[in-house]
Amino acid sequence: MYKIMLVDDEPIVRLAIKSLINWEEKGFSIAFEASNGKQAMKYMENNPEIDIIITDINMPIMDGLELIAAIAKLEDKPEIIVLSAYNDYGWVRKAFKLGVKDYILKTEMEPEGILTLVNGMAEEIDKKRKTSPGYSSLENNFNTRYQKELFIKEMLETENLGGMENKEIASSLRLGGNKLVVCYIWIDDYQTIKDRYNNNSLKPFTQSVVNCIEQVLSDTNSGEVVCQTPEEYIVLLSFESCSGKEIRNSIMDILGRIKYSLKNYVNISASIGLSDLWGCDRNINKLYEQARQNVKLRFVLGKGKIIFPETAENVMWDGRENMSGNNRHYKKESVFGREAGFLEALGAANDEITFSELDKLLDIIKLNNSSKIEKIYTSYMELIFITISYLNKTGRETEEIFGSEIDFYEKIMRFETRQEIDIWIRNIISWILNYLKECKTSKQNRVIVNARNFIMANYFNPDLSLGMVSKFVELSESHFSTTFTKEVGETFTDYLTKLRLEKAKELITTTNMKLYEVCERVGYTNAEHFSRIFKKTVGCSPKDYKRDS
Repeated sequence: MYKIMLVDDEPIVRLAIKSLINWEEKGFSIAFEASNGKQAMKYMENNPEIDIIITDINMPIMDGLELIAAIAKLEDKPEIIVLSAYNDYGWVRKAFKLGVKDYILKTEMEPEGILTLVNGMAEEIDKKRKTSPGYSSLENNFNTRYQKELFIKEMLETENLGGMENKEIASSLRLGGNKLVVCYIWIDDYQTIKDRYNNNSLKPFTQSVVNCIEQVLSDTNSGEVVCQTPEEYIVLLSFESCSGKEIRNSIMDILGRIKYSLKNYVNISASIGLSDLWGCDRNINKLYEQARQNVKLRFVLGKGKIIFPETAENVMWDGRENMSGNNRHYKKESVFGREAGFLEALGAANDEITFSELDKLLDIIKLNNSSKIEKIYTSYMELIFITISYLNKTGRETEEIFGSEIDFYEKIMRFETRQEIDIWIRNIISWILNYLKECKTSKQNRVIVNARNFIMANYFNPDLSLGMVSKFVELSESHFSTTFTKEVGETFTDYLTKLRLEKAKELITTTNMKLYEVCERVGYTNAEHFSRIFKKTVGCSPKDYKRDS
């Protein structure tokens, strides 16, 4: 298996290369990704087993030529392929002078062409390896890594460090200390990341995460990482006997580096649950289960947190228990029987009172014991059940209100934090209120009311599109476009443009904002494009409009 490192400051280019080919099937592994030459050199220093580098030329911090020149000074040099644009030919010539053997035009990236290049590089690597007496140990590194992963997974399930039969693998682990802590890492916003790959393999993503974590652990010589799923990763850290404060500081340093590396290099956030610090003769499975339960408290605490056992203990009770010696007494609060004021205000379509009463019900849910996150989901479902049952009793079905059947439980279970569920429920209630008010005051299509409200609330977003609005109102783009034009009397694009320009005229005449500031404030990213649209629609340029106002 030949290891490849991609070096390009554009994540979309790296993703394109990874997606073009089933690399592992062809005998290659996209093992590392870097966004500039400096980061790539850091990977090279700690991972001499990298065989091939595919690098861009134009990059910040350290460009491709500087990277190639730095690699040329190394004793063990990987093969290099340059990514270039048509206007980079002068730079490509310089790259060839530094020892690069081939290049790829970004506009002509095809699977067959790239495979031909990397296969050629692989042949060159094989020739070098035949004359390298130390190669056999490098060849085994890849397999050793997977043996370690299997060893650790088995250890987490049932055993402790001292009970494993494979002493050779056990001795190779960076777990020499006599104190052990298990860290359970959950990737935040995983569903969004999964959707980004559009049902393609998540192996490149998983590999990037593992590589980032492994890099930190290698730098600090302090632990091991294993991937459970693309969303979940386990890190084992061990320490020699020292004060609890010193160990905690070391843990915070290592995990802080991991979070920074994941954010900086993979552009993801992670939540981390920790176990207690136990001796390495204790059952690691218990530590693993404790860390796994603690990371679930992301639901309560929010994303991106490092959750220590003492934090988890406080959250589970949150100061609301009755204490009697060491005994704690807890009583579950229910929204059933507390909903009368909320339903009365909802039926009257009174926004202010409805949301005030809703907040009271959400506060009741927050009083519930957080040690069983699944039970909190059930409490939210009680609130949804109360609301939908009330609407059904008044003769309104969910399809009538939302345009389609909704699996509320499935929706709730996809949220990662309590705050996200609160926001979603408030949006649901807002939608219902809009519908009820529409029924009382107008026969206008409820979808259009919701769409207009959404457009008004998001017109400043440059990414606002017909697709985004149609997704919000849960209609197909074509159906929504036809309905919108019929009800409003103009197309979505014309409606959005008119709204943005009206807001722009208001800002031009009432503020001292510069043109580019007005442009950005109303949802345009290009000032020249904004000026052309403004002049075409209003009849004069923004500057003339300001002068004449």
